[in-house]
Amino acid sequence: MRKIYIKIFLTSAVLVAAAYGCKKAEKGFISDFMYYSPNPLIATQGNVTTSKSIELDGSTGPVHAKLLAVRNKTTGGAVPEMLTSYMIRQFTAEITTADSTEELVNKKIVMKPSIPLTIGEIGGRIALSQATENVPIGLYVIDVEVKNEKGTRTITNACTIDLQVKSHFKTPVGPFYTTSDVAAETGFSSQNPLPLRITYDKNGPNKIIFKFLDKNGVAFDPSQGEVTTRGDRGHFAQMNPYFPLVKTSNSLDWGFLVLPNGFPIKEGNSGKGNYYRIPGRFTVENRNVNPVFFDFMVYSPGTFILTVQIPTITRKP
Repeated sequence: MRKIYIKIFLTSAVLVAAAYGCKKAEKGFISDFMYYSPNPLIATQGNVTTSKSIELDGSTGPVHAKLLAVRNKTTGGAVPEMLTSYMIRQFTAEITTADSTEELVNKKIVMKPSIPLTIGEIGGRIALSQATENVPIGLYVIDVEVKNEKGTRTITNACTIDLQVKSHFKTPVGPFYTTSDVAAETGFSSQNPLPLRITYDKNGPNKIIFKFLDKNGVAFDPSQGEVTTRGDRGHFAQMNPYFPLVKTSNSLDWGFLVLPNGFPIKEGNSGKGNYYRIPGRFTVENRNVNPVFFDFMVYSPGTFILTVQIPTITRKP
């Protein structure tokens, strides 16, 4: 009798195991805690800004995203301006080295409709276009639907967008200067912070102007060789083949193109790096001065004056 009970028990266990074994394994995973980083996303009117894709928190990719709503974070009201199509200047093709003149570049720029805010269908990347020039500054929040093979999640207040006043130029990153031996590439000092300021006149002609001053505010004279480039290092003339460099008694001057994503778009020998030199024979200290700055760009028509002042050097009278 005991053997019969054991046999029945074992048979039941096998049947139960078989039933579980036939059950389909669930596909994928979708998290309740997906998020954007950074949050808030900081943007400026009229300039292109993009976010990273949404952080999946272990969810199975790829994910498909859909923008559900945009609200004013302060009032909670809808923001139709963010979802309205506006005509803006856009490139029709990549600018290449063959596009060596203003006319050739302008052939690849047209007026096309664009919506200020869009969400990438795959990955959910936030994209803000130049059409944000038509949207008031302020804080906005978005709701996003995210879907994968496992299911769908609605993320309310997925990201705050901090839309700030239009930026007409990009301030150079980490400007610095060194000094070195006269007429040589030796005796370099350590890097020192380079004081630099930018002024903008929206009513002026489309010009970019570099000025180099000594510690007393006296300008060096590029027309007399007092400001030069440095061998094969990069400089702004390489980034701007469309207009000739004009050397005046107190500045380096160029015209420039007003482009959809800012100017310049071409890189020089050192990427977006500007390497200049004030030869030591023009300084009281008898030292070369080597100002360096990166990533200066302009986004609007008008006149931009970038002024460099060397705090430890005096120009020879």
